[in-house]
Amino acid sequence: MNPQLTKTLLLCCLFFFACTSDQTTKQKTPETPEKTEKQNTSKPPPPTVNTAPAYGIDISMFQGKEIDFLNRKKDSLTFIFCKATEGITYTDPQFSNNWTTIPEKGFIRGAYHFYHSADDPVLQADNFARAIADIKKSDIPPVVDFEGGGIDKAQSVDLIQRDLIIFLKAIETKLNRKPMIYTDMPTGNKYLNDPAFSDYALWIAYYVDVKEPPLPDAWKSKSWNFWQKNSSYKIDDRNNDFDVFNGDEAALKAFIQSY
Repeated sequence: MNPQLTKTLLLCCLFFFACTSDQTTKQKTPETPEKTEKQNTSKPPPPTVNTAPAYGIDISMFQGKEIDFLNRKKDSLTFIFCKATEGITYTDPQFSNNWTTIPEKGFIRGAYHFYHSADDPVLQADNFARAIADIKKSDIPPVVDFEGGGIDKAQSVDLIQRDLIIFLKAIETKLNRKPMIYTDMPTGNKYLNDPAFSDYALWIAYYVDVKEPPLPDAWKSKSWNFWQKNSSYKIDDRNNDFDVFNGDEAALKAFIQSY
């Protein structure tokens, strides 16, 4: 073979392999940036969610002007119930101050009516509705306090249930807010055994240190919303009823908006 031709062929082969090697390198180099990009765009772990329950107290004239001295940061409370009315004529002497000051202090407010089964349910609803006529959508739904001290034992269970339903419906009509029921286990099981009562949110009083409070029979398939756990929450040497909402503050606000 001609030496010059051999040399030419050799140079052509070297050039061909050089081009092939360079093209292969160019095709592979993007892999490294792609891997780096995937690593940089990985999602961080979700933030920790605060699920601590919301705590509160309920107050009346017996605590005096305690609300004036409460501090939300100091006392770690989220909501405060205050007594508004009782029967057909009574208004708690501290109600006006409590009702106004609770939101000013940064707490979520609620109000309750102490129900007397012997009094006319419509007149009681009138009394309660007048007192809290300025209730806002950001306030806890109005509460009927239904317990042994307000029950006339001479009345039949049927009559007591009928009148209480009349009161609850009257409050909903007057205030455009569906009320809640506060009660205890013995009272709930004896007088609130009609399934109709389970349509209302429950604030249960149960002063035993357990993980979950028992529920009156009508609410067995549902749950509690507020739990009055004890009556020994101290503020300036005064005892207060201590309450827990079944959820954190965000859940409380969502409950209020939906109820």
